Amino acid sequence: MGRPAGYSPMPRLIITADDCGLSEAINQTVDDLHQTGYITAASVMSNFPAHRHALDIFSRRPGLDLGAHLTLTDGRPVSEQGPRHSHLLKDDRDFRNKFSLYMRSHFFSRDTVNWLREELDAQLRRFTDVGIRPQHISTHHHFHSIKPLRRIVHELAAKYGVDWVRGHDFRANLSPHNPFHRPQRRRDHDSFYMPDHITAIQGWMSQPVDEFCRRVAGLDGLVEIVVHPAPARDPGFPPAMEYGPAPRYAETQFLMQAIDRLRELGVSA
Repeated sequence: MGRPAGYSPMPRLIITADDCGLSEAINQTVDDLHQTGYITAASVMSNFPAHRHALDIFSRRPGLDLGAHLTLTDGRPVSEQGPRHSHLLKDDRDFRNKFSLYMRSHFFSRDTVNWLREELDAQLRRFTDVGIRPQHISTHHHFHSIKPLRRIVHELAAKYGVDWVRGHDFRANLSPHNPFHRPQRRRDHDSFYMPDHITAIQGWMSQPVDEFCRRVAGLDGLVEIVVHPAPARDPGFPPAMEYGPAPRYAETQFLMQAIDRLRELGVSA
């Protein structure tokens, strides 16, 4: 059936704060943004010490979609078996970077895949151990675009009964430099849903806010806007993280301007 005459697309938004749990200051910033209407979902990295603070304050916000930001590229594993897989870890036992993971993913052994499944399951158990059902799953540096890792993520999504999983197809990413943009393709048999589009504030920072809003407002379906919030100063920020507080704070300012403008255009979460 075709669309009715005069139909115009009007997207629905999920506005997700990634990297929650990196520091208590980031957690507090995200909580403030949620309470003022700029954030609808918080994605927590449970392998950093401040994840306990994040789960504590976010679990008191019934309107906040609280989920897991699984990671294999920053921080330290939470499972016991990490030392057996030193090719995935640095000398200090932290995860290697995203470039190493993507490169090594072409040569994963069965034993490695099994350990990665154990590790990601352990990260999710940090939610359920304190009585929280993760409502969504996203992945740090989008590692579930790697097929064997995506299979694990989708298995765990079904196991933990999450509502939705971030789309994995890079072509579903609305960015200034993606000429092949198309909606995320879904599978009818999945127990969870995936947003139709994803767009990261980080990729729009060199563009005008109005251009970002124009592009988002022109989409149809469910759109996840991803942001990495931070305060202007964060003494507790993990020093090993490559993407620091200053650009994260700039993202926060961009987001607030964009959401205000999208509301004027009639687009809301």
